[in-house]
Amino acid sequence: MLFNNKNDQNAPVEKSNTDFYFQSARTSAVIAAALAVIIAGVLLVTNFRVDQLQLRDSPLLGDLRARLKEHPQDNTIAEQIREVDLELRQYYFTQREFLHRGGYLLLGAVIVFLVSIKVAAEYQKKLPIPRQNNRDSAAISREKKIAYKGLVVLGLLMAGSILLLAVTSPQALPPLTSPQVQAGAGEPVRQVGAGGWPATEEIQANWPRFRGPGGGGISNYQDIPQSWDGASGRGILWKSPVPLPGYNSPIVWQDKIFLSGATDKKREVYCYDANTGKMLWRQEVFTPQSMRAKAPSVSEDTGYAAPTMATDGKGVYAIFANGDAAGFDFTGKRLWMLNLGRPDSAYGYASSPAMYHNLLLIQYDQEYDENDQPRSQLIALDSGSGKTVWQKNRSLPGSWTSPIVIETFGGPQIITCGNPWVIAYQPETGEEIWRAECMGPDLAPSPIYAGGLVLTVQPWDKLSAIRPDGKGDVTASHIVWTAEDGLPDICSPLASGELVFLLTTTGTLTSYDLQKGEKVWEHELKGNFRASPSLVDGLIYLISETGETIIVAAGREFKEIARNELGEGVLASPAFMAGRIYIRGKNNLYGIGR
Repeated sequence: MLFNNKNDQNAPVEKSNTDFYFQSARTSAVIAAALAVIIAGVLLVTNFRVDQLQLRDSPLLGDLRARLKEHPQDNTIAEQIREVDLELRQYYFTQREFLHRGGYLLLGAVIVFLVSIKVAAEYQKKLPIPRQNNRDSAAISREKKIAYKGLVVLGLLMAGSILLLAVTSPQALPPLTSPQVQAGAGEPVRQVGAGGWPATEEIQANWPRFRGPGGGGISNYQDIPQSWDGASGRGILWKSPVPLPGYNSPIVWQDKIFLSGATDKKREVYCYDANTGKMLWRQEVFTPQSMRAKAPSVSEDTGYAAPTMATDGKGVYAIFANGDAAGFDFTGKRLWMLNLGRPDSAYGYASSPAMYHNLLLIQYDQEYDENDQPRSQLIALDSGSGKTVWQKNRSLPGSWTSPIVIETFGGPQIITCGNPWVIAYQPETGEEIWRAECMGPDLAPSPIYAGGLVLTVQPWDKLSAIRPDGKGDVTASHIVWTAEDGLPDICSPLASGELVFLLTTTGTLTSYDLQKGEKVWEHELKGNFRASPSLVDGLIYLISETGETIIVAAGREFKEIARNELGEGVLASPAFMAGRIYIRGKNNLYGIGR
């Protein structure tokens, strides 16, 4: 036997070295093969994305070019074509460069694999049979330690290669208009407080945001229709189809109505003539991020266009469930377009923006990340350019409430609701003023301001009335009263001069005394409700999911005034102007009145 040959004292060491080289080569081959498979998979996915890009046949570019043929003098469309084409080409070539570099890395991994296989095969021929009988324990221990070191080195090599892929991969392209850097197409950035925004009287005469001026659902007009019928057309001024679905409510500025619609693949903004119902223009909202990213998951009750638009009298502004936001002037010219990042929301993003002078205020609440860190923000964009004026992080999870701006003796405040805080911010700077702990999960009803009190609803828990003249944490000092009956889970509250009204989804209408918090009356209506109640000249307008509007008196006793059928389901809250009601049905927009 070889080990019995006294002249071959070094043979065991040579055999041990042979086994070590065999093990190392085999380990290297396995790791190189795994690395090659990973790289190949990444390259295949990237190559598929590049093939699908189809620069010349891009549906978006095709649609824009078709529109340019219809409107050859529209410079806005031509500018959009140039920008989209440039973005697509930049993305295409960065992807091609990524494939080029990844190919070299794959080739290197394959070469290491082949060389390792060759070396392992050569040393396997020199191994004794059986191997375990020709090695002592010390040699085995030494081989294992060296093999482990080799495994660590090769593992680090694989991790480094994957990191190299990540670093050299194409990064997300900037939005067509960056919220931090670029200004809109030829639009100067309007400074906060520099003027040029509508006067309070003008805002009160229009319906510029979700639930009208102030976000309280109160109309300042008295000659609002109380009788109509969709089936016969009685009292229906006009009816116009809305191309894409959406649960957002119409907003109105003078003789123009604005609303938005979206699917998982397309987002649009619409402008209608308030007198005739004719669509004046429609514009698509898109960004490079939304063109490439997968659409977020949303519930059927929320959809892809739940947030109601907002206007400052100069432009109109929209935000969608995927984080795309845009501003347009009243002629349909795009002012800016950007993506705020896809929000992580359990049911889909639904918060409507508010306006303060030239600031577009976006409550961008979303769920905690995978490390349980908050991602919510309150963002103020310059409405003329889309540039970020300020943004504040919020240590709160996702919510579906919309902010309001209130005027107090101490100055204006932005009121927001999130679990577990109601927080007030200074509009011009975003600095926090006060907070009260009275909220909980699954927040949908938005706050209102009436009788000097901020009124907020925590579904299935309580209605809270808060004085807004405090500083810091005012939980113990400024919550005037709370109530627990008739709490809505979707509809926002409504207040008259002396009463507060709550409407549940299942049709329970409850009245409270505004200053004392005492229940005045409660009444069960027939039907289900998603649209928030509205107050018009002492009357409450309640629109059910089937499209039936119930009008009741806003008094200390329940009194029904009228019922009117639209003939189409309704989930959005109505808008009111002089002598008119504008209602968005599931498929159509209605003008009711003279």
